[in-house]
Amino acid sequence: MTPSISSKRVEKIYILAGEPSGDEHVAKVVQEALQLQPELTFRGMGGDAMDAQGVVLVEHVRNTAIMGFAEVISKLWFIRGLFHRIQADILRFNPDRILLVDYPGFNLRMAKWAKKNGFAVDMYISPQVWAWKRHRVHQIARDIDRLNVILPFEPDSYRGLDLDVEYVGHPLAESRPSAESSHSQSGQAQWRKTHGIPEKQPILALLPGSRPQEIQRLLPVLEETARALPGHFPVIAGAPGRTLADYPTDLRVVFGETQALYRHADAGIVTSGTATLEAALAGMPQVVAYRTSSLTYQVAKAFSKVKYISLVNLILNKEAVPERIQDQCTSQELTDSLKQIMSPEGRSNMAKDVEALRSILAKDGASGRVARNLIRPVPIRH
Repeated sequence: MTPSISSKRVEKIYILAGEPSGDEHVAKVVQEALQLQPELTFRGMGGDAMDAQGVVLVEHVRNTAIMGFAEVISKLWFIRGLFHRIQADILRFNPDRILLVDYPGFNLRMAKWAKKNGFAVDMYISPQVWAWKRHRVHQIARDIDRLNVILPFEPDSYRGLDLDVEYVGHPLAESRPSAESSHSQSGQAQWRKTHGIPEKQPILALLPGSRPQEIQRLLPVLEETARALPGHFPVIAGAPGRTLADYPTDLRVVFGETQALYRHADAGIVTSGTATLEAALAGMPQVVAYRTSSLTYQVAKAFSKVKYISLVNLILNKEAVPERIQDQCTSQELTDSLKQIMSPEGRSNMAKDVEALRSILAKDGASGRVARNLIRPVPIRH
């Protein structure tokens, strides 16, 4: 006899975001969901943005943002302990739905456990199966009920599988630079004054990443590059979850001002990741820089299927922004690339590429779409 299926209203949601970018993106989803259903209760792993929306945090992303094989090995006992601690907390909270946000190494293991324990599981921001670990598509189809992807080419990776997949648009395309007060000359002058930045000197934005390992490897070469461009005033964008102590430098570090820094900077050096797309959509000329451990780089190079590491270049399918990786990530290479993108020709090309990028990511409202998907009724089998 075929079991009958009914459904129940979603009231409690558990969120697992292990990195600052995921924390920022899913916080907007929480905000949208609460507007639709104010009585929702949220709990989980995340950062300051989720906390600001009322999510009860059991672990902070400052402790979970780990990247690279060597780095993961060094924190293996912490990760194992965290996994069991989160499992126990989920069982106590007994959510109606679990939302996994990127962070695939941890979250896909959690999805398998959650599915076996009868929890409804959604995911926001797909693992990069189009780049490597293609076999993960079958695991995702088995353990996840609905997948919300943010890049237009991602649904093709799951074609033919029994999985509900939707391209919801990219969360960074939800808001564009607007004609707000900080864009006016007086607004720019006040912003510079607030952060101790000379009024007339062009700004060089430096984004050495959000993970401690990234900052340790990239900050010295960014400092050296800044010294090679004495006409610019270097400003480091402090990452969410980090403190001033994480940046052993005499350069200016500002927190919570990354978007404004994109707007005010003459150009920037950006660590590969979401920030490259964010900077491009804000119109800031950039060079992408990245260094990791030799082990991590060699393994990634052996298994990666993509030509670029920048999301901008991947989406446009060309090197629209220069990428300087590993041995090429030197002060000389970065300086030469910055001079190139700041030339009249470089700026003209960038403007065209930004328009093309915005056109491709024009499907607005990612957070609202994910929020509506998140609060859909949960099926109950009898």
